Amino acid sequence: MRDELLAYLLNDLDENERSRVEQRLEVDPIWQHELERLRRYVEEAQQAESFQEEHLPADLVNRTCSFVQKASSQGTLSPAVLPTKLSESQDAAAPQKKRWTIIDFAVVASILTIMATLLVPAIRDSRESARRLQCQENLRTLGIALTHFARQNHGRLPSIGQHENAGIFAVKLLESRVISPDELCRVLICPSGAIADEEFGGADSMRVPTRQELQQAAFAQLQHMLQRMGGSYAFRFGFYGQQGQYRQVKFTGSSSEPMMADKPSYEVAGFQSPHHGTCGQNVLFQDGSVHYVQICIQTGPDKHWFLNEEKEHAAGTHRSDIVMGRSEASPSGTITLIDNRQRLPMRSAP
Repeated sequence: MRDELLAYLLNDLDENERSRVEQRLEVDPIWQHELERLRRYVEEAQQAESFQEEHLPADLVNRTCSFVQKASSQGTLSPAVLPTKLSESQDAAAPQKKRWTIIDFAVVASILTIMATLLVPAIRDSRESARRLQCQENLRTLGIALTHFARQNHGRLPSIGQHENAGIFAVKLLESRVISPDELCRVLICPSGAIADEEFGGADSMRVPTRQELQQAAFAQLQHMLQRMGGSYAFRFGFYGQQGQYRQVKFTGSSSEPMMADKPSYEVAGFQSPHHGTCGQNVLFQDGSVHYVQICIQTGPDKHWFLNEEKEHAAGTHRSDIVMGRSEASPSGTITLIDNRQRLPMRSAP
């Protein structure tokens, strides 16, 4: 995308390619944003180049070479040979001796500014791309564990009872021993999520509780467990049949049946995941594949991953109504305490 847009700005495309890029720009907000960003960089680079041509001293190269020659003759660019300003030219052919001027520093500063403008976004994008890939690897590992679980349990995924929280899937994975406790805690953390920040800062550590710990926990501690036991991910709820009975999702190995995804946030418009730019989420499917789905710019029949057709963060209203729930959420649309001491209504999703 970036190469095509840059060629478009520099008028380096044939008529067919240019027409295709313009058609994409009309409908794709991401392409529009990237085009404006590149346009600013190109204009700044052109201004800097013009400035250099007008103000660059004629003997700047000579003075720079003279400084490098002096430093090289002493072995290294040590502090002893680093001047507060470049040394005077040692070239006999130089017409006069000059020191660095304000214009020289202004040229260098403008070049560094442009380089920073170009490099910082690229570094940030590269870092986020690496985090998204690590998150995908985590989901693939969870997909392997869920596949083993289904094989051990007659083709069934960890069930989420009508009044259980979605994060209970992690407890059931541990109980089945298809994955070790340490590995499960590691892969439940998306590096772009808030839990990763807490883990890195030492504020809290990821841990999947046992059923006994859930039963014995005090109210406040139990709420904390419910919110974190599913890690950075949402797990798929069941759905209601035609007679109103609650049913679990079967494991078929289908490439179109999602099992898990980056969990959504009430703080993000549209109730989407905040993990990867608030414009989409990694989704794990039953065949073990993981795809980055950009729901916030999709059109057509694709529905919301985290709300049912009644716009509730709860179980699907029918077999094809896919909903994946945050760790503390239950299919009934409440936060349910394990021993049924109390049920807390979920916040309405935006």
